[in-house]
Amino acid sequence: MLSIVLGGCAALLQVAGYVFYIRNIFNKSILPNAASFLMFAYGTAFVFVLEWQGGATMAMLALPGVCALMGIVIAGLCLRKGATEPVDGVEKLTFGIDVALTIGYGAALAVFGQSPAFALFFLLGLNATTLTAFFPLLRSTYRFPLRERPGPWVVWTLAYACLTAATLAAGGLNSPALLVYPVFNLVLHATLVVLASRKSGPGVAFVDGDRKVRNQQSAIHGLGMFAGRDYERGDEIWVLKGRPVTASASSSDPNAVGFAPDVWIDPDPPFEFVNHSCAPNGAFGRSGEFYALRPIAKGEEVTLDYSTTEVDPDWRMSCGCGVATCRKELRAIQIAFVDQVFPPPAAPGMQAVWRAHRHGANERPAFPQLFPAGSALPAEPAVVRHDFNDA
Repeated sequence: MLSIVLGGCAALLQVAGYVFYIRNIFNKSILPNAASFLMFAYGTAFVFVLEWQGGATMAMLALPGVCALMGIVIAGLCLRKGATEPVDGVEKLTFGIDVALTIGYGAALAVFGQSPAFALFFLLGLNATTLTAFFPLLRSTYRFPLRERPGPWVVWTLAYACLTAATLAAGGLNSPALLVYPVFNLVLHATLVVLASRKSGPGVAFVDGDRKVRNQQSAIHGLGMFAGRDYERGDEIWVLKGRPVTASASSSDPNAVGFAPDVWIDPDPPFEFVNHSCAPNGAFGRSGEFYALRPIAKGEEVTLDYSTTEVDPDWRMSCGCGVATCRKELRAIQIAFVDQVFPPPAAPGMQAVWRAHRHGANERPAFPQLFPAGSALPAEPAVVRHDFNDA
């Protein structure tokens, strides 16, 4: 009876963790690791079959059953364009190793069946495939803790603690192979909690030696880009780097930044997390330089007006940035600023689009972020400051 209760609690906690995790995906507060979740999708389903054949009770199978099903759901969400970071070479190699181990494992099952020798192979093989599946996730969270939030991993750690207790209550000591899955996952999930909880590390702040900016949770939306030091008006905050994309590809990439009608960049961190404001404190120059439009204090969120990077007349985006001048709905630069006398703060190529649709526009210099002292500035956004605990 105790094992049934504990197993049921483990399954419920697992469901709660996945609901929490999927919510984080949709509000873009995390970047799930696509390689790991693709491996979880088929790996956990295989574990479920093996444990069922190994004599596991329904209480012991409830959690891996939920995990297998939800792992497939998360893997599907990871396949959406722009939902995760691209899978790199190390992750591709790990994925290949995991597939090879899984195929070898299945072949051994077909050959050895239920022989006593298979019990040891089960123990060793399960360890190997679980570790390869977790490796990309552990690596990416170590490098950039903000890619994950600790909350769901705390819930899942508790779930595996309950499953371990349920396995022991069901006589797990008599079948030690059945303990490998819950115990090993308990340790790995607890490790993710520690890694995702770090407030400093090589990935918390994408900064150079001057500690220019960092990514962290934003009061506007999800993650944001924050000033790592004080900036004066006209200071260069960052230089955008990233992968060039076509105009057609940019329509399905929410992070793409436009510099001209046919010049689009899919930005690298930290800029992929920059949030919109209808009263931004930063704007682009000619070659990807991002300048301060006004003084920005250390810890203040750095923002961009998304309309200044878009030329598609059909583009629309609802806005709730919270500033007094919020436009509520964002449109392309030539529409959003059609009644404006002076060019909006944007890259010269985007200002050219605005001028082409704004007859009689004032021929002010193409770099409004470097206006002469005393000239009018855009309205200032609400200031959100955070104190940083430097590592």
